[in-house]
Amino acid sequence: MSVGEVDLLVGIATHNHAKTIGNLVRTIEECLVQSFPRERIVIVNADGGSRDDTQGILLRAAPPESKNARGLTSLRTMHRISTRYANAPSPGLALRTILASAELLRTKACAIVSPENSQPACGWVTSLLRPAFQDHFDFVAPLYTRNKFDGLLARNLLYPMSRAVFGQRIRELHSGEFGFSGRLASHCLSQTVWHEEVVRAWPEYWMAISAVSGGFRCCQSYLGVKGRTETSPDLVAAIRQTVGTLFWCLEKQSDFWMDRADSEIVPTFGPDHELAPTTSRVNRKKLLEMFRDGISGLEQILNSVLHAGTFAEIKRLAALNDGFDYPDDLWARTLYEFAASYHHGVLNHDHLIQALVPLYRGRIYSFLMQHQESSPEEMETGTEHLCMEMERQKPYLMELWKSNSEVKP
Repeated sequence: MSVGEVDLLVGIATHNHAKTIGNLVRTIEECLVQSFPRERIVIVNADGGSRDDTQGILLRAAPPESKNARGLTSLRTMHRISTRYANAPSPGLALRTILASAELLRTKACAIVSPENSQPACGWVTSLLRPAFQDHFDFVAPLYTRNKFDGLLARNLLYPMSRAVFGQRIRELHSGEFGFSGRLASHCLSQTVWHEEVVRAWPEYWMAISAVSGGFRCCQSYLGVKGRTETSPDLVAAIRQTVGTLFWCLEKQSDFWMDRADSEIVPTFGPDHELAPTTSRVNRKKLLEMFRDGISGLEQILNSVLHAGTFAEIKRLAALNDGFDYPDDLWARTLYEFAASYHHGVLNHDHLIQALVPLYRGRIYSFLMQHQESSPEEMETGTEHLCMEMERQKPYLMELWKSNSEVKP
């Protein structure tokens, strides 16, 4: 109430981020002074029970001393608000708190920034806010420069399938950093899905799909180099979260995507993709071993999920010693049969998603072998080929989806 109405809001969801939050807030405010000196601005911190004084550090952090290009500091007071929404972290509750703040403050444009990165480039916040504030877009997806073999889950599954099904060529629908309008915030806040487990666990993707399926104006904006986390993510947990949410969104939004054909290019600010030539080390031998072990150990489950011909091809791959190749058409068929099995309730949803993990490992092994010496341009050509194959096979997904029987004939 003391803040009143604002033009711009930056939301940060935290839980024990004392090491990074102080510098992050100063960087954000420096960027806002540079780019929006006349606008009314607030930073809203939704904290999930931090015990390391994250909230106190955020509120006490010294304001930036920088001036904008004309030598002026901000012409308006820049506010900071920190609230504890619970005593344990919940991404869904954190985002809902930020959306409620945006609606209460009648915010025109908002950005969500991850607290994991203590030193984002100053332009990041501007790149997320400006398309919503000045160009009246409702959802602003980020674009990053990544190392050659980073973001493999997005490149091989999330982007191609989201693009083919929902019909918009947005690369980072699944990112924890994005911009949005006050209009979209109010729309999402009014939905009755906040009790759903997938929305509580990964609300960003659901909000992005809500923007796409709700007729809101969407765009992409290039931020820069995507920093790497210090710890390697748990692949099984990552797939359960991301692919599980993707399949759930397919279920909830089927009336929208069943009527769509092909995909549309969305407005993009900056380059639409960037790959650095450096590579990450990946244990390819272990990927192949885990793929083979998974096919053997999950044969009964996979046999209930996949079409007989699809599973026969996958078992043939598992028996190969040389010339291993998990091609785009087989991978597209695999994903669509899993999605249809999710829809028809062939298995417990959690068990079904976990059964996809060894197949994903086989696909990634094939991808790494194929692109070991590829240039960024050649890798991008390969990604586009997979996307087009997913779009070509979308009628197959629709056929499976409408069927009253299980995926297997």
